[in-house]
Amino acid sequence: MESKTLVKRILTGTLALAVAASASFLPVSAADSTDSMKAKQSSLAEQQKQNDSDLAALRQNKSEKTAYAAALQAQLDTIEEQVNNYNNQITDLDLQAQKAQTEINAAQKSIQQDTDKLKERLCALYKGGGASRLEVLLSSKSLIDLADKSEAVSVVTDHDTQLINQLKAEKEAVQKKAASIKAKKQQVVALKADVNTKQQQLTDTLSETNQFLADLGQKEIDLESQSTTLEAQTAKLSTAIASWSQSQSSASSSSAKQNSQQAAAASDNSETDDNDSGSNSQSSGSGSSSSASSSSFSSVIAKAESALGKPYVMGAAGPNAFDCSGLICWAYGISRTTAQGLYNESSRVSVSDRQPGDLIFFSGTYNCGDTVTHVGIYIGSNMMIDAENGGVSECSTESSYNLQHFYAYGRL
Repeated sequence: MESKTLVKRILTGTLALAVAASASFLPVSAADSTDSMKAKQSSLAEQQKQNDSDLAALRQNKSEKTAYAAALQAQLDTIEEQVNNYNNQITDLDLQAQKAQTEINAAQKSIQQDTDKLKERLCALYKGGGASRLEVLLSSKSLIDLADKSEAVSVVTDHDTQLINQLKAEKEAVQKKAASIKAKKQQVVALKADVNTKQQQLTDTLSETNQFLADLGQKEIDLESQSTTLEAQTAKLSTAIASWSQSQSSASSSSAKQNSQQAAAASDNSETDDNDSGSNSQSSGSGSSSSASSSSFSSVIAKAESALGKPYVMGAAGPNAFDCSGLICWAYGISRTTAQGLYNESSRVSVSDRQPGDLIFFSGTYNCGDTVTHVGIYIGSNMMIDAENGGVSECSTESSYNLQHFYAYGRL
């Protein structure tokens, strides 16, 4: 009963772990953060701990049941020897019974033969053609002679009777022996029947135990597979968290560097306020160029945002449907190419130097033969616009899925 309860608990736990693990394999939403990923990592660790506990309990139960099955088999081997011994006894008793019956039949035949002879002699003595007794009387010379002849006849009759009685006694002895053999056989048959019943019970118990062990073996395989799945998912989350932390560190360094550069630029502008108008004109020209570049990226982002909600169609480049590279080409107003083509045409940009309007490239999102398989437009604040299976949408660049497949930033 305890074993069945354990298996039932393990089955329930395995099902719960399978549901939880399958849920954890789903793509992480844009709202995912390092806290949520760490929470999932902690949850997976608890699931792994429970899985390991169930696996240890199952293996202990399996070990005990294996020993129990071995003990049952040993009992069955002993009982099988007993059954064989009883069968040998029954065979021997059958042979003894057959021998006794043969002796009984022979004694009966001898008794019958001697009885028939005695009858014939009596008939000869008393009938003898109707005058045998009279002849004995008349042929006697005296009373003594008559007595002697009568005694002789009596002796012959008594001898035959004694022989018959002896044969009857021998027959009765053999019959008693046969009855004893029969009783012994009945006793052995009864013992064998009891042993056969016990043998069947042990066989049934052993069969159930072996089936239980087979079920435990399958549950052990399931739990080991679940353990492998949990370990793999935990490793993926750990990698995603490490990548996220690294990107955050890089972003912080970039922000500090940018603030330092802005402070230095502000200082330079303050110093050049007193310079001649030619210098001011040059500064103004440089500022106009930077403003124009920023304005150009803003228009690209605005155009991409206008496509939000449009459906995803492989090979489409707008304006009513897009795939990932088609959206970029349409927003930038350039010739149609693939994500790999856009990567080849762009210049590399570090994570710390990325700007809104830059392209973010991904690898391994599906098998198409290219290294770069997906592309989106970075719009700032760790967000991007891309065309994926669900259509054109905004999503986080820091989701575990995007961090896992991130390849590079580029600028056209």
